[in-house]
Amino acid sequence: MDKKNFKEISDRVDRSYDNFILENVNDHCLRMAVMQGEYRWHYHNNTDELFVVLEGELKIEIKDNDTVFLKPGEYMTIPSKTIHKTSAATRTVNLTFEKNADDTIFVD
Repeated sequence: MDKKNFKEISDRVDRSYDNFILENVNDHCLRMAVMQGEYRWHYHNNTDELFVVLEGELKIEIKDNDTVFLKPGEYMTIPSKTIHKTSAATRTVNLTFEKNADDTIFVD
């Protein structure tokens, strides 16, 4: 039961993209993504994905729908089976909460 700090963890990432699990809780996980650039179009077949932005601005494009920009302190849930992609013009740090299942399906 150690206390951890999001900023300290994200400050150690020096690549333009990294996405990793911080904690597992029951059948869900808390992930951190540190990114600048673009991730591929994809969806999750069996899990919703909750995004929470800590730093920067995260662009979420939703296929055949809308584009949303999340700033620090903002969050949004992408329902399962929704095709989406994320990108960031500048270094952005976000958390995602999702089921602990590796079901990312790429569509590009």
